[in-house]
Amino acid sequence: MTDANRRFLFLPGSTRRQGNSEQLARIAAQYVPAGAEQHWLNLLDYPLPDFVDLRHDGVYPAPEGNAQVLVDATLQATDLVLVMPLYWYTMPVPTKQYLDYWSAWMRVPDLDFRVRMAGKNFWAVVVSSGERAEAQPLADTLQLSANYMRMPWGGLLFGNGSRPGDILQDKTALTAAETFFLSEPQL
Repeated sequence: MTDANRRFLFLPGSTRRQGNSEQLARIAAQYVPAGAEQHWLNLLDYPLPDFVDLRHDGVYPAPEGNAQVLVDATLQATDLVLVMPLYWYTMPVPTKQYLDYWSAWMRVPDLDFRVRMAGKNFWAVVVSSGERAEAQPLADTLQLSANYMRMPWGGLLFGNGSRPGDILQDKTALTAAETFFLSEPQL
């Protein structure tokens, strides 16, 4: 696949709009391979109802409304980027809700979600007020999810910040953002 055929889907999943994680992701997005498309969908703009596990009780209905928008954008992407702050050593609710819906989409007749996700690059941009080691459980969760879906894992771009705009002081993260999307994701 050429860089001109790549389609990056950025999914900010914070409960705060335009927070540090989104700021870092937007900086990193300036350095996606030349010619690649970018699409941004803030998960706050596409709320999903609470996820109900129907695996053993019935069939999941075809996505509709916000779920349809999200599944369509997800399947059209070649590169999926979750953008979030670290909340209690894991992801915020909008991001978790989105990932929970993958369980349903894998079971919707004729959607072939898992098959169609295989081979898409999976990335994360995470900002926390703590140390990088505190984000390791989240990184492991996302990498295991990528492995399960047969998606190459591009890694986690980590930045440090708490108050709005703090990320702009993290020179290490800003430098790493310049080359983050140029690395080769690994299966």
